[in-house]
Amino acid sequence: MYSRRLLTKGLKSVRSVSYTPRNLNKGLPSTPEMKSNGSWTGQDTRDKDSVINQVIGLARNFQENTQPPTQVDPSLTKRFSAGDTYDPFDFSSDKLDIERRERRSAQRSKGSTDPFDRAGIDPLDLYTMPEILSKFLTSTGQILPREITGCTGKNQRKLSIAIERSRHCGLLSSVHKHSRYLPSRTL
Repeated sequence: MYSRRLLTKGLKSVRSVSYTPRNLNKGLPSTPEMKSNGSWTGQDTRDKDSVINQVIGLARNFQENTQPPTQVDPSLTKRFSAGDTYDPFDFSSDKLDIERRERRSAQRSKGSTDPFDRAGIDPLDLYTMPEILSKFLTSTGQILPREITGCTGKNQRKLSIAIERSRHCGLLSSVHKHSRYLPSRTL
């Protein structure tokens, strides 16, 4: 038992306070798994070894029984004809990125996928037609990116200006699509 003397402020009296500490020999509350004999004494090293051996066995089994892929993606393979010289750069991921960009630009030049160019419409004229503009919005009202809309950069900027104009006029909501495209409940 410990005792401590407290002086109260402003008073000249001295009080003595005592308290008894908890039983320190008593263990902390724990689960039955924590109370197992081997978990704290280091007797479970055999169990650890057996688990490690099981994992190693599974890895070896997996390695021996799996077959290599039978088909490799053509974008990852290079075609060199006999007698061609090549640079180590030809096998780098940077070269793959360059070729991927070239393929994308070649696809764009084949034909315009821009819906406004095909229809001959200026997107800025659509600000009074929120139903059409809703097709270029997500369900939460965000403007879809160029990769999804298929617009050129110029028409995508015009489209975003038209959507903003429509929102400022109060024709289009900023938090969802036009009401015609919202899900409706039938009771």
